[in-house]
Amino acid sequence: MKALNRQRKHQSAELLIAITGELRSGLGLLAQLLGTPAGELVSHREKLLGLEGRAMDLHFNLMTHIRSVFLTPLPRQDIFAISQQLNRTMEHVVAAGDLMLRRRSLELPTEAAEMLEALTRQAELTSEAMGRLEDFDHLEEYWMQLQRLSKQANRRHRDWVTSTDSAFQPNIAQQQTQLADQILAAVHSLRQVAAICGSIIVREF
Repeated sequence: MKALNRQRKHQSAELLIAITGELRSGLGLLAQLLGTPAGELVSHREKLLGLEGRAMDLHFNLMTHIRSVFLTPLPRQDIFAISQQLNRTMEHVVAAGDLMLRRRSLELPTEAAEMLEALTRQAELTSEAMGRLEDFDHLEEYWMQLQRLSKQANRRHRDWVTSTDSAFQPNIAQQQTQLADQILAAVHSLRQVAAICGSIIVREF
């Protein structure tokens, strides 16, 4: 019975890891979009929407799970908040991809790839953290690393949007800013996952 409880206890963590896996797949697709010729972009739309749907299904499965078990690695409200925030991140990733698909002729600067790289690293660290939710030392390190990556992405975002001031026509500059804002929103959304983990550490200690 003890082994069964331990297995059930960690299923919520496994579902969180699965959600971050879908998120990482979405970021991989964004990276592909950056290097895909305009004529081939449409084929990626269904893949993008499918990722969002699978992440939401996993969120619903997680909700069902934490209502039905006695033991969870973290308080239920924290698990819910983390899962909800991961899905919010996916929404921003899908929105960024959708903007790229709709504006096939939009030429993106190097800052776009740099922001995406920071966001991808955040997702990798988040996936690792979801498997170590009871290791508070690791969660603290995770929190610090996501703060650093978020600040890095903030700088790249400022570089991106200010570089469009005189380089493009106003409507093109606006399109660049809208895309940059969605990627930054995803960065901040993952930083909020780390903030939830940070609040758990403070509360438990």
